[in-house]
Amino acid sequence: MDAQGAGSEDHDHYRRLRVAQAESVLGNIALTLISNIFVAATTAFVIWDAGGSASVFYWLGFVVFLNMARYSTFKMLTITGRHRSRPEEMLRFLTVGALVSGLAWTPVPLLFAQHGQISGYIVFVMAGVTTGAIIQSLCYWRSAIAFGAPLMSATLMMMLDGGSGRDYLFASNVALLTVMLFRASVFSERAFARSQNVAMRTTQLAQSLAVANTEINKSSHRLEHLANTDALTGLANRAVFNRRLEALFYDGGRDVRAIALLLIDLDKFKTINDTRGHHAGDAVLRAAATRLLSLCTPGDVPIRLGGDEFAVIMSGRDAASRASDLARRFIDAAAEPVSFGGIEIPIGASIGIACTPEHATDADDLYACADLALYCAKVEGRRRLKLFDCGLKGKLDYQRAIDRDLCVALENGGLDVHFQPQVDMTSGRVTGFEALVRWWHPDIGAVSPPDIVSAATKLLLSERLTTYVAERACGFVRALDRAGYADAVVSINMSPREFDLYSPALILGELARRHAINPSRIEVEITEEAILDPHKVETAFSALRRAGFRLAVDDFGMGHSSLAHLISLKIDRLKIDRHFVTNISGSAHNQALVAALVSVGRSLDMELVLEGVETAADAETLRMLGCRIGQGWLYGKAMAEADVMTWLNRHRARAKAVA
Repeated sequence: MDAQGAGSEDHDHYRRLRVAQAESVLGNIALTLISNIFVAATTAFVIWDAGGSASVFYWLGFVVFLNMARYSTFKMLTITGRHRSRPEEMLRFLTVGALVSGLAWTPVPLLFAQHGQISGYIVFVMAGVTTGAIIQSLCYWRSAIAFGAPLMSATLMMMLDGGSGRDYLFASNVALLTVMLFRASVFSERAFARSQNVAMRTTQLAQSLAVANTEINKSSHRLEHLANTDALTGLANRAVFNRRLEALFYDGGRDVRAIALLLIDLDKFKTINDTRGHHAGDAVLRAAATRLLSLCTPGDVPIRLGGDEFAVIMSGRDAASRASDLARRFIDAAAEPVSFGGIEIPIGASIGIACTPEHATDADDLYACADLALYCAKVEGRRRLKLFDCGLKGKLDYQRAIDRDLCVALENGGLDVHFQPQVDMTSGRVTGFEALVRWWHPDIGAVSPPDIVSAATKLLLSERLTTYVAERACGFVRALDRAGYADAVVSINMSPREFDLYSPALILGELARRHAINPSRIEVEITEEAILDPHKVETAFSALRRAGFRLAVDDFGMGHSSLAHLISLKIDRLKIDRHFVTNISGSAHNQALVAALVSVGRSLDMELVLEGVETAADAETLRMLGCRIGQGWLYGKAMAEADVMTWLNRHRARAKAVA
């Protein structure tokens, strides 16, 4: 059982214990309150008979009223089932009631005692009442002590008020008795808790055995078939997958048995659904399920997890080799087209495999390993089989470390933001910087920016990441102002996928106001995919333009750009991808492409920034082609803010020397 399951079970046991305690205390409440009233009545009579004030009967009336009110309240709460639905609250209520009742008894020794006459009787009554309360509340010491503590404290005060050595000696005995009673109450509750836990675990075990027996007896029943079977394909469903995988690990004991898990994904299934319709998609799924089932042997468990995802659980001798053989045969079988409506629909499958004990020692890790292997199979070209290996294990650990610690890094300032200069290649003037996030993880080392962004998207931390980077970019703008670069622009990167999650204009506008900077000093770089669907980003772009921020398209030329979309989105700058820039001095083809892009930029009144400028020869070629702004290692790498200031001083000195 995993930690989460164990925690849930412990919580359930704890709640049942509280219910049992509440029921036990409530079961004795009527007798306890009646006894309390009776003892109060006899005590009041004794005090009055000994010449005490008749006001003691006012006290008696209050005690009677209080106990009747307690009984009525507890009766009502019991009828409503509060002691079962909210046992903790009921126990707290019982404790408060006991405390109030105990306080109600304190006037007896403090106000009505007459030393030398009935003080001994009062000590006897107080000790007896406290002992009775403890006996009636053996399962829950808090209510017993809440009642007894005020009584015994008042009694001891009465005895110590006598002032004689005999009174002090007698009081020490009563104090010792009180401590022993309270200690016994605490140990009594612990014994009650142990007995209840044993009973509950015994009952739970009996219930588990009964459920297992019931499932076996109903193995041929249609309801169980429906609960465990995927309606479309007839294969087992995800519920069976979870139970079977957990059972294999649980039954294995200390030594994890040989288990192989195949995760299967049909290639480009969404395209089939979109172009052929869902009926065609269903036909493909049924055909894939039939072919998979035909290749499995007795003992194998083929499953449809959902959508176009399938799995096979294999165990026993040679599970790994049998899994690889099954995977290869299914890839061949899945390559055969599926006939539907007189047409042949081509399909394919990618498969990831993970095994125990080589790759994992529990069900969750086994699934994660197989899932990563499947992902790699699809990345490598689809219709492939990928067996999890140590290299993939490193990737899995790497991703888990990122997912685990990114939130903490954002909270504690663990991420760094570096700035790479953008320079006018003709004059050498610094025109701006691009803000780039950096993260040195203490366990896995440097984390790439795409991995940071991907994890933030998956963990719903995109807004916090953007705010984190933009906050530092705004602070950097202020530092540039102090250094004499009041016209330099700082660019930050965003993905258009984030626009559905939050408003960039609101976040950046608030930061710009807080740092007292002109919004035009901040440029938002959006990847080229944004202009594939201009309607999706137009609202966010319009809000950013109205707020005064600049807009740029990053990595231009690597996607499927549309000039019409560029015009409609009113982009300020195009950043040409380094693919066209690197070694451009020796590539006539790339020179022609960049010249065309320069012409497009001028026609649309958009400034161009060339990324990846690393050599003087490339920079000179770009200048000849009409390019103005360059960014790359030739001018400077991405640097921390303090290093940027040092770089600016050196760059200024070099520019003066050249001039």
